Amino acid sequence: MGKIARLFKLKGHDDLFAAAPRIVAPCPEVKFLLVGDGIWRERFETRALELGLQKHFVFTGLVAPADVPNLIGIMDAVVHLSRREGLPRALPQALAAAKPIVAYDCDGAAEVCLENETGFLIRPGDLNSLTERIVQLSRDPRLRHDLGNRGQALVKEWFPVEKMVEDLYRVTATFFRR
Repeated sequence: MGKIARLFKLKGHDDLFAAAPRIVAPCPEVKFLLVGDGIWRERFETRALELGLQKHFVFTGLVAPADVPNLIGIMDAVVHLSRREGLPRALPQALAAAKPIVAYDCDGAAEVCLENETGFLIRPGDLNSLTERIVQLSRDPRLRHDLGNRGQALVKEWFPVEKMVEDLYRVTATFFRR
Protein backbone atom coordinates (compact mmCIF):
# COMPACT_ATOMS: atom_id res chain seq x y z
CA MET A 1 0.00 0.00 0.00
CA GLY A 2 1.50 3.30 -1.03
CA LYS A 3 1.01 6.84 0.18
CA ILE A 4 2.45 9.83 -1.67
CA ALA A 5 2.50 12.94 0.50
CA ARG A 6 4.64 15.23 2.57
CA LEU A 7 5.14 13.89 6.08
CA PHE A 8 3.18 16.68 7.68
CA LYS A 9 -0.12 17.48 9.38
CA LEU A 10 -3.42 17.14 7.51
CA LYS A 11 -1.95 14.45 5.22
CA GLY A 12 -3.49 11.56 7.17
CA HIS A 13 -0.40 9.62 8.14
CA ASP A 14 -1.55 9.49 11.77
CA ASP A 15 -4.70 7.68 10.68
CA LEU A 16 -2.71 5.18 8.62
CA PHE A 17 -0.48 4.44 11.62
CA ALA A 18 -3.54 4.10 13.86
CA ALA A 19 -5.09 1.55 11.47
CA ALA A 20 -1.85 -0.29 10.69
CA PRO A 21 -1.94 -2.86 13.54
CA ARG A 22 -5.47 -3.92 12.52
CA ILE A 23 -4.35 -4.18 8.89
CA VAL A 24 -1.17 -6.12 9.58
CA ALA A 25 -2.89 -8.66 11.86
CA PRO A 26 -4.90 -10.31 9.04
CA CYS A 27 -2.39 -9.34 6.33
CA PRO A 28 1.10 -9.89 7.79
CA GLU A 29 2.69 -9.51 4.35
CA VAL A 30 1.46 -5.93 3.88
CA LYS A 31 3.98 -3.12 3.51
CA PHE A 32 3.30 0.60 3.56
CA LEU A 33 5.46 2.58 1.14
CA LEU A 34 5.53 6.22 2.24
CA VAL A 35 6.78 8.39 -0.60
CA GLY A 36 7.77 11.86 0.51
CA ASP A 37 9.58 13.63 3.26
CA GLY A 38 8.81 16.30 5.81
CA ILE A 39 9.30 17.57 9.29
CA TRP A 40 7.25 14.71 10.78
CA ARG A 41 9.42 11.92 9.36
CA GLU A 42 11.20 11.18 12.64
CA ARG A 43 7.84 11.20 14.44
CA PHE A 44 6.45 8.58 12.05
CA GLU A 45 9.58 6.43 12.12
CA THR A 46 9.32 6.46 15.92
CA ARG A 47 5.63 5.57 15.70
CA ALA A 48 6.40 2.55 13.50
CA LEU A 49 8.96 1.39 16.11
CA GLU A 50 6.51 1.93 18.99
CA LEU A 51 3.92 -0.18 17.18
CA GLY A 52 6.49 -2.89 16.46
CA LEU A 53 5.70 -2.44 12.77
CA GLN A 54 8.97 -0.96 11.49
CA LYS A 55 9.40 -3.84 9.01
CA HIS A 56 6.01 -2.92 7.51
CA PHE A 57 6.86 0.74 6.79
CA VAL A 58 9.27 1.90 4.12
CA PHE A 59 10.15 5.59 4.02
CA THR A 60 11.56 6.72 0.66
CA GLY A 61 12.25 10.30 1.65
CA LEU A 62 12.02 13.00 -0.99
CA VAL A 63 12.09 11.62 -4.51
CA ALA A 64 12.26 13.33 -7.87
CA PRO A 65 8.85 13.73 -9.55
CA ALA A 66 10.13 11.59 -12.42
CA ASP A 67 10.64 8.69 -9.97
CA VAL A 68 7.08 8.71 -8.62
CA PRO A 69 5.59 6.62 -11.49
CA ASN A 70 8.15 3.86 -10.86
CA LEU A 71 7.22 3.80 -7.17
CA ILE A 72 3.51 3.71 -7.98
CA GLY A 73 4.28 0.78 -10.25
CA ILE A 74 5.35 -1.37 -7.28
CA MET A 75 2.29 -0.48 -5.19
CA ASP A 76 -0.86 -2.57 -5.10
CA ALA A 77 -3.00 0.46 -4.24
CA VAL A 78 -2.61 4.11 -3.28
CA VAL A 79 -3.94 5.43 0.01
CA HIS A 80 -4.78 9.13 0.13
CA LEU A 81 -5.88 10.45 3.50
CA SER A 82 -5.39 14.20 3.16
CA ARG A 83 -7.99 16.33 4.87
CA ARG A 84 -7.46 19.38 2.70
CA GLU A 85 -6.33 19.37 -0.92
CA GLY A 86 -7.72 20.18 -4.35
CA LEU A 87 -7.38 17.37 -6.85
CA PRO A 88 -4.24 15.64 -5.65
CA ARG A 89 -1.85 14.79 -8.47
CA ALA A 90 -1.12 11.39 -6.89
CA LEU A 91 -4.64 10.12 -7.57
CA PRO A 92 -4.73 10.46 -11.38
CA GLN A 93 -1.12 9.18 -11.40
CA ALA A 94 -2.22 6.09 -9.49
CA LEU A 95 -5.17 5.51 -11.79
CA ALA A 96 -3.01 6.00 -14.90
CA ALA A 97 -0.88 3.14 -13.57
CA ALA A 98 -4.03 1.02 -13.03
CA LYS A 99 -3.78 1.20 -9.24
CA PRO A 100 -6.95 1.49 -7.15
CA ILE A 101 -7.36 4.23 -4.57
CA VAL A 102 -8.51 4.36 -0.97
CA ALA A 103 -9.15 8.03 -0.19
CA TYR A 104 -10.82 10.27 2.31
CA ASP A 105 -13.82 12.00 0.78
CA CYS A 106 -12.32 15.48 1.01
CA ASP A 107 -12.06 18.24 -1.54
CA GLY A 108 -11.12 16.92 -4.98
CA ALA A 109 -10.58 13.21 -4.23
CA ALA A 110 -14.14 12.32 -5.30
CA GLU A 111 -13.45 13.68 -8.79
CA VAL A 112 -11.42 10.58 -9.64
CA CYS A 113 -11.95 8.16 -6.76
CA LEU A 114 -15.34 6.85 -7.73
CA GLU A 115 -16.81 4.55 -5.08
CA ASN A 116 -16.59 0.89 -6.12
CA GLU A 117 -15.44 1.98 -9.59
CA THR A 118 -11.86 3.24 -9.22
CA GLY A 119 -11.47 2.73 -5.50
CA PHE A 120 -13.10 3.52 -2.20
CA LEU A 121 -14.07 6.85 -0.65
CA ILE A 122 -14.08 6.94 3.12
CA ARG A 123 -15.46 9.50 5.56
CA PRO A 124 -12.44 11.35 7.01
CA GLY A 125 -11.30 9.77 10.24
CA ASP A 126 -13.28 6.54 9.75
CA LEU A 127 -10.52 4.13 10.77
CA ASN A 128 -12.81 1.10 10.64
CA SER A 129 -13.62 1.66 6.97
CA LEU A 130 -10.00 2.51 6.22
CA THR A 131 -8.87 -0.75 7.78
CA GLU A 132 -11.61 -2.76 6.07
CA ARG A 133 -10.87 -1.38 2.60
CA ILE A 134 -7.09 -1.79 2.82
CA VAL A 135 -7.49 -5.36 4.08
CA GLN A 136 -10.00 -6.04 1.31
CA LEU A 137 -7.62 -4.78 -1.38
CA SER A 138 -4.66 -6.58 0.19
CA ARG A 139 -6.51 -9.89 -0.01
CA ASP A 140 -8.21 -9.52 -3.39
CA PRO A 141 -5.92 -9.17 -6.42
CA ARG A 142 -8.89 -9.49 -8.79
CA LEU A 143 -10.62 -6.51 -7.15
CA ARG A 144 -7.40 -4.47 -7.35
CA HIS A 145 -7.11 -5.36 -11.03
CA ASP A 146 -10.73 -4.47 -11.84
CA LEU A 147 -10.73 -1.15 -9.96
CA GLY A 148 -7.32 -0.28 -11.40
CA ASN A 149 -8.40 -1.00 -14.97
CA ARG A 150 -11.54 1.11 -14.59
CA GLY A 151 -9.41 3.90 -13.13
CA GLN A 152 -6.96 3.72 -16.00
CA ALA A 153 -9.83 3.95 -18.51
CA LEU A 154 -11.21 6.98 -16.64
CA VAL A 155 -7.85 8.78 -16.78
CA LYS A 156 -7.50 8.06 -20.50
CA GLU A 157 -10.97 9.51 -21.08
CA TRP A 158 -10.80 12.53 -18.77
CA PHE A 159 -7.14 13.53 -18.84
CA PRO A 160 -5.75 13.20 -22.37
CA VAL A 161 -3.38 16.04 -23.23
CA GLU A 162 -5.63 17.24 -26.04
CA LYS A 163 -8.65 17.55 -23.75
CA MET A 164 -6.67 19.32 -21.04
CA VAL A 165 -5.27 21.85 -23.56
CA GLU A 166 -8.75 22.39 -25.02
CA ASP A 167 -10.26 22.93 -21.55
CA LEU A 168 -7.47 25.32 -20.59
CA TYR A 169 -7.96 27.25 -23.83
CA ARG A 170 -11.73 27.49 -23.22
CA VAL A 171 -11.26 28.74 -19.63
CA THR A 172 -8.60 31.24 -20.71
CA ALA A 173 -10.69 32.51 -23.62
CA THR A 174 -13.69 32.97 -21.33
CA PHE A 175 -11.59 34.83 -18.77
CA PHE A 176 -10.05 37.24 -21.27
CA ARG A 177 -13.40 38.03 -22.94
CA ARG A 178 -14.63 39.71 -19.76
